[in-house]
Amino acid sequence: MLHNLYKLVLWVITIRYLKIYIIERHNMKKVQVDLQLLESIGKVIADSQSDGLFISALNQNRRFHQFEQPVNSYVKLHGRYKLPLQINMTVNVTIPGLYLILGKGHVSFGTRKDNRSLGDLLNPDCTKPKSFLNTLKLGQNTNITIIYGLRFMQIVIDGETRYFSKKENYMRNDEFSKMNETGFEMKIAPDKQAKIVINEISIIEYDHDPDIIPYENTIEPASVTNSKGTKVDFEECISSLSKEIQNELCKTDIYLLSEKALKIKRKIEGDHLGCKITYVSPLGFSYSLSISGELMDHFYWWYMVSNYKYENKYMGRKNDFTNETLQYIQNESPEIALRLVSYFDHCCGCLTECHTKTIYEYNNKKYPVCHGKMIMNMDIQTFSDIRFMFDALQKVMSRKNAECGAVE
Repeated sequence: MLHNLYKLVLWVITIRYLKIYIIERHNMKKVQVDLQLLESIGKVIADSQSDGLFISALNQNRRFHQFEQPVNSYVKLHGRYKLPLQINMTVNVTIPGLYLILGKGHVSFGTRKDNRSLGDLLNPDCTKPKSFLNTLKLGQNTNITIIYGLRFMQIVIDGETRYFSKKENYMRNDEFSKMNETGFEMKIAPDKQAKIVINEISIIEYDHDPDIIPYENTIEPASVTNSKGTKVDFEECISSLSKEIQNELCKTDIYLLSEKALKIKRKIEGDHLGCKITYVSPLGFSYSLSISGELMDHFYWWYMVSNYKYENKYMGRKNDFTNETLQYIQNESPEIALRLVSYFDHCCGCLTECHTKTIYEYNNKKYPVCHGKMIMNMDIQTFSDIRFMFDALQKVMSRKNAECGAVE
């Protein structure tokens, strides 16, 4: 009889837990996103491939502070999503970066030392800049899980908890409950020149917070400092990049420092964890590399100064030979000229009133460019293009010197 009573108790416990399991299963809604149905907005490239959806962008998307339009080129998921929410993605990133936008908030991946890699769901600029270790292994499938809970937020990359918080601002915002009833739009944005394949996306909406994914410690970004008394070293700064990119950087470094007509001086700050290498010329241009571990980006511009007026503008330049250089390259290599134009950080109207927009002209077409910058990523082609451009610039300046005297 005791044996039968024991079996009865086990049966009751089993049924009870089975009911709990069934209820919990019914209190969630899982959506497997059809990648082919994502809506393309702006100058995003979205191509279906056998292993997923390839995405890239023709415009820069990294504008997550003090802008009315933080992203302008992205793919958009249909519908709206309510919290508590778990987002699961598998991606393969060859050239970063990648942004997931929910409501007004964002989470950035593969964006070097990004002090704004996190933005709050309702008010991204309500606190000091927030960040987490958002690095990804390049060229391999990466699993990402983001939990937007009512009482906690968690970001997990390949099983490592990179971020955990119970003090997100949206959790304490009086407007959250009302806005959550309507739900939030979700977007995914790639950086300009990025090469990303989204293999899979699934989304789970819960009626109550899911369990926290177990972890011991969050993995924090390494601090970036120059060791006292240690001389900053070029080779050390680039040591974590791929051998292919290291070779290109060494070629570019030797070239720029050997071309005396460019009058370039090099400045190095930081180390391979976080480094900035700047080549500056008193002629009025600079070329800057930003490196964090195995990630980097670089940009070129005729830099703006603010201590005098130029063409009735507060911000001005000492010189700017961009149009002349592009015209010279057009005669030498139209393909390279077109690629250089594609590197322009095209103005996307992120502010209603802008003081740093520069208008360039190529092939009778005008290009409004943010700060007049050419922004480049980790594509190997960009390094040979920039060397070609500097060579053309020297010829343009030599011609101008012959026509009207030396450039001051």
